[in-house]
Amino acid sequence: MKKSHIAAGIIAAIAILYFALHAVFGGNAPEQQNAQISPEKEQVFRVVVQTILAAERPGVLTLRGRSEAARQVSVRAETAGAVARASIIEGSKVRRGDILCRLSVQARKAKLDQATANRQARKLEWEAAKVLEQKGHRSANQTASAKAAYDAALAAVRQAEVELSNINIRAPFDGVFERRDAEVGDYLTPGQSCGVVAELDPLIISANVSEQDVPKIHVGMAGKATLASSEKLDGVIRYIDPIADPQTRTFRIELQTGNADGDLRAGVTADLRLEGPPVAAHHIPSDTMVLNDSGKLGVRVVDHDSKVRFYPVNLVEDEGDGVWVTGLPEQIKLIVEGQDFVRTGSTVKWVLAP
Repeated sequence: MKKSHIAAGIIAAIAILYFALHAVFGGNAPEQQNAQISPEKEQVFRVVVQTILAAERPGVLTLRGRSEAARQVSVRAETAGAVARASIIEGSKVRRGDILCRLSVQARKAKLDQATANRQARKLEWEAAKVLEQKGHRSANQTASAKAAYDAALAAVRQAEVELSNINIRAPFDGVFERRDAEVGDYLTPGQSCGVVAELDPLIISANVSEQDVPKIHVGMAGKATLASSEKLDGVIRYIDPIADPQTRTFRIELQTGNADGDLRAGVTADLRLEGPPVAAHHIPSDTMVLNDSGKLGVRVVDHDSKVRFYPVNLVEDEGDGVWVTGLPEQIKLIVEGQDFVRTGSTVKWVLAP
């Protein structure tokens, strides 16, 4: 027999032997493999849960804002002239009518004296015209003309008095002289600023409110504010912007609070707290909150079928040792350990937290 025939026979025998052995010993291998894997697939994750019931809680809305002056006005000159006196120090409290800047008198006093003398002459002429009319030596028209001249003289005096008075640039209301815009020697024309006066009583706490929260607020609503400088203030909402900011889609609100002694400053960061009608809320540990795949803040709970469910929540208040949230069923089994390792719909084994 040729060697090639012998080699072919050996190869054929080996092939037959391989398939025979595979049929006898290897046929049940997939089932055995599945039997080993299926128990692992059936294993469930263990989590720790805490049963939490809803409780009635004041509907608190917390906002970040800042203190502002109730009014802030640039006090401007109504006549032209050089500044002759500017004695009020920046930061000083002022009363309505206090002189912030005084312009030079120049010829204004002379013009007033001239107008006063002319008024006196026109008055004498009018009185004389009335006497002559009674005696028949003057007509009624001549008397009326004399009266008109006297009235014009009165107006000229008043105009000269106002012009002289305008050299005193006065505070329009009680407040603080915040900034000086003119110094002695500066020449002011009508409309130029002497300085800025700010009214700090009442003090305003302004904040921006989202579209979702603005319906919860109304004018006259009570609120509390805590300044970054630690002062705690009580006040009421005095204004809600009817039109949202086109960039942020938020609404400006203003809380009005007292500042009779003037010690509180404008421009200080403030935390604003508004209390609305009571709501059903849950007090949960802050570290149990997670983000879902859509980026929404919420918590994971275990339902009655031992499956994981995700609920978005709304923050009501942060108390340091936990947070109050809304948006959950009345009673929940909150996952307090293992919430980061399970997904919605997963079946879990749970135990109650000690």
